[in-house]
Amino acid sequence: FQHYYITNNLRMIKWGLVLALIMMITGTINTISAKFADVSASYGADKCESFRRTFYHPFFQAILMFIGESGCLVVYHLTVMVAKRKGEEPQVAGEGFKPYFLLVPALCDLTATSMLYLGLSLTYASVAQMMRGAVIIFTGLLARVALKQRFERHNVLGMFIIVIGLIYVGLSQTLHFPGDSAAAAAGNKDARSPMIGSVLILAAQLIVAIQMITEQKYISQYDVPALQVVGWEGTWGLISSLLLNLIFYYIPQFPQQISSVISDFHQDASVNMSDPYCNESNIKDVLNHLENPIDGLLQVIHSKQLILASVGLILSIAVFNWSGVSVTTYLNATTRMIIDSLRTILVWGFGLCVGWENTNPRRIGYELAGFVLLLMGTFIYKDIIIAPALLKVEQWWLTRGRDGHETLINPEDGSASLGTSIQARRQ
Repeated sequence: FQHYYITNNLRMIKWGLVLALIMMITGTINTISAKFADVSASYGADKCESFRRTFYHPFFQAILMFIGESGCLVVYHLTVMVAKRKGEEPQVAGEGFKPYFLLVPALCDLTATSMLYLGLSLTYASVAQMMRGAVIIFTGLLARVALKQRFERHNVLGMFIIVIGLIYVGLSQTLHFPGDSAAAAAGNKDARSPMIGSVLILAAQLIVAIQMITEQKYISQYDVPALQVVGWEGTWGLISSLLLNLIFYYIPQFPQQISSVISDFHQDASVNMSDPYCNESNIKDVLNHLENPIDGLLQVIHSKQLILASVGLILSIAVFNWSGVSVTTYLNATTRMIIDSLRTILVWGFGLCVGWENTNPRRIGYELAGFVLLLMGTFIYKDIIIAPALLKVEQWWLTRGRDGHETLINPEDGSASLGTSIQARRQ
Protein backbone atom coordinates (compact mmCIF):
# COMPACT_ATOMS: atom_id res chain seq x y z
CA PHE A 1 0.00 0.00 0.00
CA GLN A 2 2.84 2.39 0.89
CA HIS A 3 4.61 1.61 -2.40
CA TYR A 4 1.37 2.30 -4.34
CA TYR A 5 0.81 5.56 -2.45
CA ILE A 6 4.35 6.84 -3.18
CA THR A 7 4.20 5.77 -6.84
CA ASN A 8 0.81 7.42 -7.31
CA ASN A 9 2.08 10.63 -5.68
CA LEU A 10 5.15 10.71 -7.93
CA ARG A 11 2.95 10.27 -10.98
CA MET A 12 0.73 13.16 -9.86
CA ILE A 13 3.77 15.40 -9.29
CA LYS A 14 5.26 14.50 -12.70
CA TRP A 15 1.92 15.17 -14.41
CA GLY A 16 1.63 18.41 -12.45
CA LEU A 17 5.07 19.53 -13.67
CA VAL A 18 4.09 18.71 -17.26
CA LEU A 19 0.94 20.80 -16.83
CA ALA A 20 3.00 23.61 -15.29
CA LEU A 21 5.22 23.62 -18.39
CA ILE A 22 2.14 23.64 -20.64
CA MET A 23 0.71 26.54 -18.64
CA MET A 24 3.90 28.59 -18.94
CA ILE A 25 4.21 27.96 -22.69
CA THR A 26 0.55 28.66 -23.53
CA GLY A 27 0.49 31.75 -21.30
CA THR A 28 3.52 33.08 -23.15
CA ILE A 29 2.00 32.19 -26.54
CA ASN A 30 -1.18 34.07 -25.58
CA THR A 31 0.62 37.38 -24.95
CA ILE A 32 2.93 36.92 -27.95
CA SER A 33 0.00 36.04 -30.26
CA ALA A 34 -1.88 39.21 -29.29
CA LYS A 35 1.21 41.36 -29.88
CA PHE A 36 2.06 39.50 -33.10
CA ALA A 37 -1.38 40.43 -34.43
CA ASP A 38 -0.82 44.08 -33.45
CA VAL A 39 2.40 44.29 -35.49
CA SER A 40 1.06 42.37 -38.52
CA ALA A 41 -0.37 44.08 -41.61
CA SER A 42 -3.01 43.13 -44.16
CA TYR A 43 -5.77 44.58 -46.33
CA GLY A 44 -9.36 44.26 -45.25
CA ALA A 45 -12.77 45.64 -46.23
CA ASP A 46 -11.14 48.42 -48.29
CA LYS A 47 -10.06 45.78 -50.89
CA CYS A 48 -6.88 47.75 -51.64
CA GLU A 49 -4.55 44.75 -51.92
CA SER A 50 -1.38 46.81 -52.44
CA PHE A 51 -1.80 48.73 -49.14
CA ARG A 52 -1.14 46.62 -46.07
CA ARG A 53 -2.54 48.30 -42.94
CA THR A 54 -1.40 47.44 -39.42
CA PHE A 55 -3.98 45.28 -37.64
CA TYR A 56 -5.71 47.53 -35.09
CA HIS A 57 -8.79 45.77 -33.73
CA PRO A 58 -8.57 45.44 -29.92
CA PHE A 59 -12.31 44.82 -29.47
CA PHE A 60 -12.36 42.20 -32.23
CA GLN A 61 -9.45 40.48 -30.46
CA ALA A 62 -11.63 40.31 -27.35
CA ILE A 63 -14.12 38.20 -29.36
CA LEU A 64 -11.33 35.77 -30.24
CA MET A 65 -10.30 35.48 -26.59
CA PHE A 66 -13.85 34.80 -25.42
CA ILE A 67 -14.24 32.10 -28.08
CA GLY A 68 -11.29 30.36 -26.41
CA GLU A 69 -12.65 30.89 -22.88
CA SER A 70 -16.13 29.65 -23.78
CA GLY A 71 -14.48 26.46 -25.01
CA CYS A 72 -13.67 25.69 -21.36
CA LEU A 73 -17.40 25.15 -20.80
CA VAL A 74 -17.31 22.37 -23.41
CA VAL A 75 -14.29 20.85 -21.65
CA TYR A 76 -16.13 21.06 -18.31
CA HIS A 77 -19.18 19.19 -19.65
CA LEU A 78 -16.88 16.56 -21.19
CA THR A 79 -15.19 15.98 -17.81
CA VAL A 80 -18.63 15.59 -16.20
CA MET A 81 -19.62 13.02 -18.85
CA VAL A 82 -16.37 11.07 -18.39
CA ALA A 83 -16.79 11.06 -14.61
CA LYS A 84 -20.35 9.74 -14.88
CA ARG A 85 -19.30 6.96 -17.28
CA LYS A 86 -16.61 5.90 -14.82
CA GLY A 87 -19.21 5.81 -12.07
CA GLU A 88 -17.51 8.68 -10.23
CA GLU A 89 -19.19 11.70 -8.69
CA PRO A 90 -18.63 14.70 -11.02
CA GLN A 91 -17.68 18.06 -9.59
CA VAL A 92 -20.71 20.32 -9.98
CA ALA A 93 -21.78 23.69 -8.61
CA GLY A 94 -23.71 23.86 -5.35
CA GLU A 95 -27.48 24.06 -5.17
CA GLY A 96 -28.90 27.45 -6.08
CA PHE A 97 -26.18 28.44 -8.54
CA LYS A 98 -27.39 30.13 -11.73
CA PRO A 99 -25.14 30.83 -14.75
CA TYR A 100 -26.31 34.47 -14.92
CA PHE A 101 -24.61 35.04 -11.54
CA LEU A 102 -21.38 35.22 -13.55
CA LEU A 103 -22.65 37.93 -15.89
CA VAL A 104 -21.10 40.75 -13.81
CA PRO A 105 -17.63 39.09 -13.68
CA ALA A 106 -17.96 38.45 -17.44
CA LEU A 107 -18.66 42.15 -18.11
CA CYS A 108 -15.64 43.02 -15.97
CA ASP A 109 -13.60 40.51 -18.01
CA LEU A 110 -14.84 42.08 -21.25
CA THR A 111 -13.93 45.61 -20.13
CA ALA A 112 -10.52 44.57 -18.79
CA THR A 113 -9.70 42.45 -21.86
CA SER A 114 -10.60 45.25 -24.29
CA MET A 115 -8.48 47.74 -22.32
CA LEU A 116 -5.64 45.21 -22.14
CA TYR A 117 -5.57 44.59 -25.90
CA LEU A 118 -5.87 48.31 -26.60
CA GLY A 119 -2.96 48.97 -24.22
CA LEU A 120 -0.93 46.11 -25.70
CA SER A 121 -1.29 47.65 -29.17
CA LEU A 122 0.31 50.86 -27.79
CA THR A 123 3.15 49.54 -25.63
CA TYR A 124 5.70 46.73 -25.43
CA ALA A 125 4.59 43.15 -24.71
CA SER A 126 7.02 42.77 -21.78
CA VAL A 127 5.83 46.02 -20.15
CA ALA A 128 2.21 44.94 -20.58
CA GLN A 129 3.00 41.63 -18.87
CA MET A 130 4.81 43.37 -16.00
CA MET A 131 2.05 45.93 -15.46
CA ARG A 132 -0.39 43.06 -14.89
CA GLY A 133 1.35 42.55 -11.55
CA ALA A 134 -0.63 45.54 -10.25
CA VAL A 135 -3.67 43.27 -9.93
CA ILE A 136 -2.32 42.09 -6.56
CA ILE A 137 -2.49 45.63 -5.14
CA PHE A 138 -6.01 46.32 -6.41
CA THR A 139 -7.27 42.88 -5.35
CA GLY A 140 -5.77 43.27 -1.88
CA LEU A 141 -7.29 46.71 -1.33
CA LEU A 142 -10.71 45.65 -2.61
CA ALA A 143 -10.64 42.48 -0.49
CA ARG A 144 -9.89 44.66 2.54
CA VAL A 145 -12.84 46.96 1.78
CA ALA A 146 -15.41 44.54 0.35
CA LEU A 147 -14.56 41.26 2.12
CA LYS A 148 -13.13 42.77 5.34
CA GLN A 149 -9.98 40.66 4.99
CA ARG A 150 -7.05 41.51 7.28
CA PHE A 151 -3.62 42.49 5.99
CA GLU A 152 -0.65 40.65 7.46
CA ARG A 153 2.73 42.36 7.61
CA HIS A 154 4.04 40.42 4.63
CA ASN A 155 0.98 41.53 2.59
CA VAL A 156 1.70 45.21 3.24
CA LEU A 157 5.43 44.81 2.56
CA GLY A 158 4.74 42.90 -0.66
CA MET A 159 2.30 45.54 -1.92
CA PHE A 160 4.80 48.32 -1.14
CA ILE A 161 7.56 46.56 -3.11
CA ILE A 162 5.16 45.93 -6.03
CA VAL A 163 4.35 49.66 -6.14
CA ILE A 164 8.09 50.48 -6.30
CA GLY A 165 8.48 47.91 -9.08
CA LEU A 166 5.61 49.44 -11.06
CA ILE A 167 7.20 52.88 -10.66
CA TYR A 168 10.45 51.55 -12.13
CA VAL A 169 8.60 49.99 -15.08
CA GLY A 170 6.65 53.25 -15.57
CA LEU A 171 9.86 55.30 -15.49
CA SER A 172 11.33 53.07 -18.19
CA GLN A 173 8.54 54.33 -20.46
CA THR A 174 8.64 58.04 -19.54
CA LEU A 175 12.31 58.95 -19.02
CA HIS A 176 14.51 59.93 -21.94
CA PHE A 177 17.82 58.09 -22.04
CA PRO A 178 20.93 58.86 -24.12
CA GLY A 179 20.88 56.82 -27.30
CA ASP A 180 17.09 56.53 -27.39
CA SER A 181 16.86 57.83 -30.95
CA ALA A 182 18.78 54.83 -32.29
CA ALA A 183 17.35 52.21 -29.96
CA ALA A 184 13.79 53.42 -30.40
CA ALA A 185 13.93 53.31 -34.18
CA ALA A 186 13.13 49.60 -34.20
CA GLY A 187 11.02 49.36 -31.06
CA ASN A 188 8.73 52.39 -31.30
CA LYS A 189 7.10 51.26 -34.51
CA ASP A 190 5.62 48.44 -32.43
CA ALA A 191 4.83 50.65 -29.41
CA ARG A 192 3.18 53.85 -30.59
CA SER A 193 2.41 55.31 -27.17
CA PRO A 194 4.01 53.25 -24.38
CA MET A 195 2.89 55.48 -21.50
CA ILE A 196 -0.79 55.58 -22.55
CA GLY A 197 -0.66 51.83 -23.13
CA SER A 198 0.78 51.26 -19.64
CA VAL A 199 -1.95 53.43 -18.03
CA LEU A 200 -4.66 51.47 -19.88
CA ILE A 201 -3.20 48.16 -18.70
CA LEU A 202 -3.02 49.44 -15.11
CA ALA A 203 -6.67 50.53 -15.29
CA ALA A 204 -7.54 47.10 -16.71
CA GLN A 205 -6.01 45.46 -13.62
CA LEU A 206 -8.42 47.41 -11.40
CA ILE A 207 -11.30 45.92 -13.38
CA VAL A 208 -9.70 42.47 -13.12
CA ALA A 209 -9.52 42.92 -9.33
CA ILE A 210 -13.25 43.71 -9.22
CA GLN A 211 -13.83 40.59 -11.34
CA MET A 212 -11.77 38.44 -8.94
CA ILE A 213 -13.58 39.70 -5.84
CA THR A 214 -16.96 39.05 -7.48
CA GLU A 215 -15.84 35.58 -8.59
CA GLN A 216 -14.61 34.77 -5.09
CA LYS A 217 -18.02 35.59 -3.68
CA TYR A 218 -19.90 33.19 -5.96
CA ILE A 219 -17.24 30.45 -6.07
CA SER A 220 -17.02 30.28 -2.28
CA GLN A 221 -20.80 30.54 -1.83
CA TYR A 222 -21.79 27.94 -4.43
CA ASP A 223 -18.52 25.96 -4.80
CA VAL A 224 -18.49 26.41 -8.59
CA PRO A 225 -15.78 24.42 -10.45
CA ALA A 226 -13.13 26.71 -11.94
CA LEU A 227 -13.56 25.40 -15.51
CA GLN A 228 -17.29 26.08 -15.30
CA VAL A 229 -16.59 29.62 -14.08
CA VAL A 230 -14.18 30.32 -16.96
CA GLY A 231 -16.56 28.71 -19.48
CA TRP A 232 -19.62 30.68 -18.43
CA GLU A 233 -17.67 33.91 -18.23
CA GLY A 234 -16.37 33.21 -21.72
CA THR A 235 -19.91 32.55 -22.99
CA TRP A 236 -21.35 35.72 -21.45
CA GLY A 237 -18.27 37.65 -22.58
CA LEU A 238 -18.63 36.38 -26.14
CA ILE A 239 -22.29 37.46 -26.32
CA SER A 240 -21.48 40.86 -24.76
CA SER A 241 -18.43 41.48 -26.98
CA LEU A 242 -20.44 40.71 -30.13
CA LEU A 243 -23.05 43.27 -29.06
CA LEU A 244 -20.32 45.76 -28.14
CA ASN A 245 -18.63 45.37 -31.53
CA LEU A 246 -21.99 46.03 -33.20
CA ILE A 247 -22.45 49.24 -31.18
CA PHE A 248 -18.87 50.40 -31.79
CA TYR A 249 -19.35 49.93 -35.53
CA TYR A 250 -21.73 52.91 -35.54
CA ILE A 251 -19.42 55.13 -33.43
CA PRO A 252 -16.85 57.19 -35.42
CA GLN A 253 -13.16 56.40 -34.98
CA PHE A 254 -10.77 58.90 -33.37
CA PRO A 255 -9.47 61.32 -36.05
CA GLN A 256 -5.86 60.79 -34.94
CA GLN A 257 -6.07 57.07 -35.70
CA ILE A 258 -7.50 57.71 -39.18
CA SER A 259 -4.90 60.42 -39.90
CA SER A 260 -2.07 58.08 -38.93
CA VAL A 261 -3.22 55.37 -41.38
CA ILE A 262 -3.88 57.87 -44.19
CA SER A 263 -0.39 59.30 -43.68
CA ASP A 264 1.05 55.78 -44.08
CA PHE A 265 -1.09 55.32 -47.19
CA HIS A 266 0.36 58.40 -48.92
CA GLN A 267 3.94 57.53 -47.91
CA ASP A 268 3.73 53.92 -49.12
CA ALA A 269 5.36 53.84 -52.56
CA SER A 270 4.13 50.29 -53.24
CA VAL A 271 0.43 51.33 -53.34
CA ASN A 272 -1.12 50.80 -56.76
CA MET A 273 -2.88 54.15 -57.25
CA SER A 274 -4.52 52.89 -60.47
CA ASP A 275 -6.55 50.44 -58.41
CA PRO A 276 -10.05 51.96 -57.96
CA TYR A 277 -10.17 50.70 -54.35
CA CYS A 278 -6.87 52.37 -53.46
CA ASN A 279 -8.08 55.86 -52.71
CA GLU A 280 -8.20 57.96 -49.56
CA SER A 281 -11.99 58.20 -49.46
CA ASN A 282 -12.50 54.42 -49.58
CA ILE A 283 -9.95 53.76 -46.85
CA LYS A 284 -11.43 56.49 -44.63
CA ASP A 285 -14.89 54.92 -44.98
CA VAL A 286 -13.53 51.59 -43.71
CA LEU A 287 -11.56 53.16 -40.87
CA ASN A 288 -14.25 55.54 -39.63
CA HIS A 289 -15.62 53.05 -37.06
CA LEU A 290 -14.49 52.73 -33.45
CA GLU A 291 -14.41 49.01 -34.22
CA ASN A 292 -15.02 47.37 -37.57
CA PRO A 293 -15.21 43.60 -36.92
CA ILE A 294 -15.87 42.85 -40.61
CA ASP A 295 -12.66 44.65 -41.55
CA GLY A 296 -10.84 42.82 -38.75
CA LEU A 297 -12.10 39.42 -39.94
CA LEU A 298 -11.13 40.18 -43.56
CA GLN A 299 -7.66 41.34 -42.48
CA VAL A 300 -7.22 38.02 -40.67
CA ILE A 301 -8.44 36.02 -43.70
CA HIS A 302 -6.03 37.87 -46.02
CA SER A 303 -2.93 37.29 -43.89
CA LYS A 304 -1.26 34.01 -42.91
CA GLN A 305 0.45 35.81 -40.00
CA LEU A 306 -2.89 37.05 -38.65
CA ILE A 307 -4.48 33.62 -39.06
CA LEU A 308 -1.61 32.13 -37.07
CA ALA A 309 -1.89 34.84 -34.40
CA SER A 310 -5.67 34.44 -34.11
CA VAL A 311 -5.58 30.64 -33.86
CA GLY A 312 -2.75 30.97 -31.34
CA LEU A 313 -4.80 33.43 -29.29
CA ILE A 314 -7.93 31.23 -29.22
CA LEU A 315 -6.17 27.94 -28.48
CA SER A 316 -3.65 29.34 -26.02
CA ILE A 317 -6.25 31.04 -23.80
CA ALA A 318 -8.32 27.84 -23.65
CA VAL A 319 -5.34 25.56 -22.88
CA PHE A 320 -3.86 28.15 -20.50
CA ASN A 321 -7.04 28.27 -18.40
CA TRP A 322 -7.40 24.48 -18.43
CA SER A 323 -3.77 23.87 -17.47
CA GLY A 324 -3.95 26.59 -14.81
CA VAL A 325 -6.91 24.89 -13.13
CA SER A 326 -5.14 21.52 -13.41
CA VAL A 327 -1.89 22.86 -11.90
CA THR A 328 -3.89 24.10 -8.91
CA THR A 329 -5.40 20.60 -8.57
CA TYR A 330 -2.21 18.52 -8.98
CA LEU A 331 0.24 20.92 -7.31
CA ASN A 332 -1.13 24.07 -5.67
CA ALA A 333 -2.29 27.63 -6.32
CA THR A 334 1.11 28.98 -5.26
CA THR A 335 2.86 27.10 -8.07
CA ARG A 336 0.33 28.50 -10.52
CA MET A 337 1.05 32.05 -9.39
CA ILE A 338 4.83 31.58 -9.66
CA ILE A 339 4.50 30.22 -13.22
CA ASP A 340 2.30 33.16 -14.20
CA SER A 341 4.98 35.55 -12.88
CA LEU A 342 7.92 33.78 -14.54
CA ARG A 343 6.38 33.74 -18.02
CA THR A 344 7.18 37.47 -18.16
CA ILE A 345 10.80 36.43 -18.75
CA LEU A 346 9.81 34.39 -21.81
CA VAL A 347 7.69 37.23 -23.23
CA TRP A 348 10.50 39.72 -22.61
CA GLY A 349 13.17 37.47 -24.10
CA PHE A 350 11.08 36.79 -27.20
CA GLY A 351 10.39 40.51 -27.64
CA LEU A 352 14.10 41.33 -27.48
CA CYS A 353 14.94 38.59 -30.01
CA VAL A 354 12.39 39.75 -32.62
CA GLY A 355 12.91 43.49 -32.11
CA TRP A 356 9.67 44.33 -30.33
CA GLU A 357 11.49 45.92 -27.39
CA ASN A 358 13.46 49.13 -26.98
CA THR A 359 17.06 47.90 -26.68
CA ASN A 360 18.53 50.92 -24.88
CA PRO A 361 20.62 49.33 -22.07
CA ARG A 362 19.55 51.91 -19.46
CA ARG A 363 15.88 51.46 -20.29
CA ILE A 364 16.28 47.68 -20.10
CA GLY A 365 17.98 48.19 -16.73
CA TYR A 366 14.95 50.03 -15.39
CA GLU A 367 12.62 47.33 -16.72
CA LEU A 368 14.80 44.58 -15.23
CA ALA A 369 14.86 46.32 -11.83
CA GLY A 370 11.09 46.76 -12.01
CA PHE A 371 10.58 43.11 -12.90
CA VAL A 372 12.77 41.86 -10.02
CA LEU A 373 10.92 44.10 -7.56
CA LEU A 374 7.54 42.95 -8.91
CA LEU A 375 8.59 39.33 -8.56
CA MET A 376 9.92 39.86 -5.02
CA GLY A 377 6.82 41.80 -4.02
CA THR A 378 4.54 39.08 -5.37
CA PHE A 379 6.45 36.34 -3.54
CA ILE A 380 6.43 38.30 -0.27
CA TYR A 381 2.73 39.15 -0.59
CA LYS A 382 1.88 35.48 -1.18
CA ASP A 383 4.25 34.39 1.61
CA ILE A 384 6.35 32.33 -0.81
CA ILE A 385 10.09 31.50 -0.64
CA ILE A 386 11.39 34.82 0.71
CA ALA A 387 9.30 35.17 3.89
CA PRO A 388 9.57 31.46 4.83
CA ALA A 389 13.35 31.63 4.23
CA LEU A 390 13.68 34.67 6.49
CA LEU A 391 11.59 32.88 9.13
CA LYS A 392 13.95 29.89 9.03
CA VAL A 393 16.95 32.21 9.41
CA GLU A 394 15.23 33.87 12.37
CA GLN A 395 14.51 30.48 13.96
CA TRP A 396 18.09 29.37 13.38
CA TRP A 397 19.37 32.55 14.98
CA LEU A 398 17.15 32.06 18.03
CA THR A 399 18.15 28.44 18.48
CA ARG A 400 21.92 28.82 17.92
CA GLY A 401 24.35 30.71 20.15
CA ARG A 402 27.27 32.66 18.76
CA ASP A 403 29.79 30.59 20.71
CA GLY A 404 28.76 27.21 19.34
CA HIS A 405 26.11 26.43 21.99
CA GLU A 406 22.43 25.90 21.43
CA THR A 407 20.15 28.59 22.76
CA LEU A 408 17.24 27.21 24.76
CA ILE A 409 14.13 29.40 24.57
CA ASN A 410 11.84 29.40 27.61
CA PRO A 411 8.28 29.27 26.15
CA GLU A 412 6.80 30.96 29.22
CA ASP A 413 8.82 34.19 29.39
CA GLY A 414 10.89 34.04 26.19
CA SER A 415 14.20 34.05 28.13
CA ALA A 416 17.21 32.31 26.62
CA SER A 417 19.93 30.14 28.16
CA LEU A 418 22.92 28.31 26.71
CA GLY A 419 22.56 24.59 26.25
CA THR A 420 24.84 21.79 25.14
CA SER A 421 27.72 22.66 22.84
CA ILE A 422 26.97 21.79 19.23
CA GLN A 423 30.45 20.34 18.80
CA ALA A 424 29.91 18.17 21.90
CA ARG A 425 26.64 16.85 20.49
CA ARG A 426 28.34 15.92 17.22
CA GLN A 427 30.97 14.00 19.10
